Amino acid sequence: MVTTSFINRLSHAVDLIENRSLQGHPLKIVKIRRGYAEDPDAARDRHYAAHPEDRGADVVIFEFYDDEGTADESRV
Repeated sequence: MVTTSFINRLSHAVDLIENRSLQGHPLKIVKIRRGYAEDPDAARDRHYAAHPEDRGADVVIFEFYDDEGTADESRV
């Protein structure tokens, strides 16, 4: 029979293994330009079409701009 204590210990062990495997692998952070009215998914798709190497990023940071034209300049 599995007890709550056993599940907690197992969960803790999995977390420790995961932390050890992530050491030495820095987080991949990506900045995506986006207009205030632009859909976040559309901004991500536009960015990843121009920069496919950024797919699978751990952290996505949106840089907001007033007009869509400025956000579209990030494609170059």
